[in-house]
Amino acid sequence: MAFDQVVVRVRSKIGISRLCFTKNSTFGDLKKELSNRIKFSDGDSVKLYLEGTSVEVKGSDHELLRDLDITHGTSLYLDQSSSDLSYTQISSASKPVDSQGDVEMDDPESQVPDQHNPGDSSSSKDEVGEKKESEGPLFKSFDAYLHENSFSIGDLPLKNSFLPVQIKRGVMNKLPMGVTIRHQKYRHVDHLEMMNVDEVRNFANYWLADLEMSFQRIGWMYGYYTEDPHYPYGIRAVCEAIYEPPQMSQVNYVSLMEDNLLTKVDKIANRLGLERIGLIFTRLPNECFLTAKELMRTIEMQYNSLKHIHYTGYPVSTMVTCTMSPDDNGQPVLDAFMASDMALALFRDELLDNNQDHDNIIKIREVQHSQEIMPPIIESGKEVTSFDTSWLMVRINESAPIKPNSFFGNNGRNHKFPVENRTYSSTAKSTIHESLVNDCSARVTNSNESFRKWDKKILTDYFNTHSPETLWNDFHLLIYVCQVLDVDTALAICDSIVKKEQVDDLVKDLLLQT
Repeated sequence: MAFDQVVVRVRSKIGISRLCFTKNSTFGDLKKELSNRIKFSDGDSVKLYLEGTSVEVKGSDHELLRDLDITHGTSLYLDQSSSDLSYTQISSASKPVDSQGDVEMDDPESQVPDQHNPGDSSSSKDEVGEKKESEGPLFKSFDAYLHENSFSIGDLPLKNSFLPVQIKRGVMNKLPMGVTIRHQKYRHVDHLEMMNVDEVRNFANYWLADLEMSFQRIGWMYGYYTEDPHYPYGIRAVCEAIYEPPQMSQVNYVSLMEDNLLTKVDKIANRLGLERIGLIFTRLPNECFLTAKELMRTIEMQYNSLKHIHYTGYPVSTMVTCTMSPDDNGQPVLDAFMASDMALALFRDELLDNNQDHDNIIKIREVQHSQEIMPPIIESGKEVTSFDTSWLMVRINESAPIKPNSFFGNNGRNHKFPVENRTYSSTAKSTIHESLVNDCSARVTNSNESFRKWDKKILTDYFNTHSPETLWNDFHLLIYVCQVLDVDTALAICDSIVKKEQVDDLVKDLLLQT
């Protein structure tokens, strides 16, 4: 980047635009560049604000940007008052998945996110590319790795203890085992396939259009696992549905809240032959793949889902984390990851700090008392107390099929059942903008207490636009039945869906009358 280049980011209803200027650029240059990127309707009232404040940017076309407090790295918010604005939506030709549509099977490791960490981070795109050219595939499937290593699991992280040692007087004290931080050579899931493209598109459009990327969104992915013939002993996770639980959303982060419904959603999915396969959440552009806080959530999720069903007896988690972030054109791009087994072992032995406040650096907790000896953490031959998050991440390929064949068969439906725990309001957008202007840390909170029964008209419109064969085959409708009636009724409908039997019209009548 040239020394005098000024990069300005403008957040609008169609996403985030990255604009480049020189130090002598004017306010007129900014407006001209905006008009080239965004189509304004005649009569639109357009205002620019310094993001996170109520300060409107005003000036003549000849004023320099720096005189208006617009410098390198400034973020602006573009407010448009028109009621008939065209939001960026994801059409069938523009899916919120990898741009190649499906994975390139000739080169299964070709999908590398267009992001990088600064400095000497080992997650740099160039360094990853060089490593791939010199060493071949970055990861092996877990079973392929075991075959190459005579099925030995004794040296794997989750078979070893890294617990700190409490010094005792008068006895021989054994020092704790050292931890060498290195990239994991294998992965437990090789590919994430978004089979239900409409579901992912709906998730993305709510974030883009309704929330305008001003607040983030998270959801549990449900699907199944299958063999992937494109990798030796490969495993593919297939996403069929997304359940959006109660959550607390902020500008740069979203956290899960207590969810009393989750176990019932799991039952519904299990009755359909599906299971929880991971998390998907939105995030703003960031130089690191996952922040330390996001990585800690991934680690905790995987650790809590460890299963001891592998034929070697080694504990394995197959939960995948998928991020959705905008590219330079404001279109959502997916990236999938898992935490390494070493990350889970460090979490198990409580070596990671609970408060992670850096993006690309993860911290080891401090010694709790003078009688405690922590295991040495070795990174690149040096003992450290913090290290780059990329050491603990495993990249997963992701794609969507060219011809989706979803279990729910809802591809192309124009009328879908409303998604749970969302705010559907004509004033939602103005509320979001007001909260951004007045308080950049404003939050949107959904909880189990705010369960909403849909109007009779909404239900009637949905029922009238679907045939009896496809009426009930909607994951969100089944969740709604569970909330309004009971989980047993929802499970009975699941049985009818699987057996392709007709559901009694009495259920429909009960929903309309309740």
